Amino acid sequence: MSYRLHLTLVCLHLLAGRMCIQGHQFNIEVSRSDKLSLPGFENLTAGYNKFLRPNFGGEPVQIALTLDIASISSISESNMDYTATIYLRQRWADQRLVFEGNKSFTLDARLVEFLWVPDTYIVESKKSFLHEVTVGNRLIRLFSNGTVLYALRITTTVACNMDLSKYPMDTQTCKLQLESWGYDGNDVEFTWLRGNDSVRGLENLRLAQYTIQRYFTLVTRSQQETGNYTRLVLQFELRRNVLYFILETYVPSTFLVVLSWVSFWISLDSVPARTCIGNNEGSGRSQHYQ
Repeated sequence: MSYRLHLTLVCLHLLAGRMCIQGHQFNIEVSRSDKLSLPGFENLTAGYNKFLRPNFGGEPVQIALTLDIASISSISESNMDYTATIYLRQRWADQRLVFEGNKSFTLDARLVEFLWVPDTYIVESKKSFLHEVTVGNRLIRLFSNGTVLYALRITTTVACNMDLSKYPMDTQTCKLQLESWGYDGNDVEFTWLRGNDSVRGLENLRLAQYTIQRYFTLVTRSQQETGNYTRLVLQFELRRNVLYFILETYVPSTFLVVLSWVSFWISLDSVPARTCIGNNEGSGRSQHYQ
């Protein structure tokens, strides 16, 4: 009996020792993951805390933005929104990332998880997604003076309140607004890098039903319960192409009306001819309005 008790105590002692060793190794791995630095930039990121913004506790971070509008794929009057694909580029200075020399380094986009980045979001966006083919469409570039360039390719559907009282000879004004989700004006300040020249691509777009008449950029303030936030606004005007509706709506409708008049010149005894014209008119009208 004493032999079995002694053997049990020895086993428990060995098991406890093994668990302590495994726990110690786990703590080492966790501490290593907490202090994980960018490959090749160990000295640069030593002591770097990605959860704290640059100049934490001091002046707000100045974030300069530029936009490239790749496409506006759809404009919906029924849903009152538009869908656009944009290239969003953000620049800010992080003195913790200053290094010697005058070069810049483009890093793997997956390393963005180890750096602080602003929590920019699109105001009034109904749905958005970041392109992931063949990898996540993100870019991180570090400059020797501590400037960080962070670029994204995003497709977003944004609400646009429309006034259709003058349809189809109307002009609609839509906006694309960018703002920080959590950092107010005391922590983050957004600016356009080059004013109106910060936005490119709109002048080259060709839309079926609209013409982009003009656009301009604004910097406004958004007062909310959680603070006062800087908001960047891209405002553009869409003028509807009347010729498109003349060719697509008015001309076919006129032909259908003229075709319906032909039946008045057909004799009452020619029932098959009148029936044929009526059927053709009805099918043409249904196909036109589908």
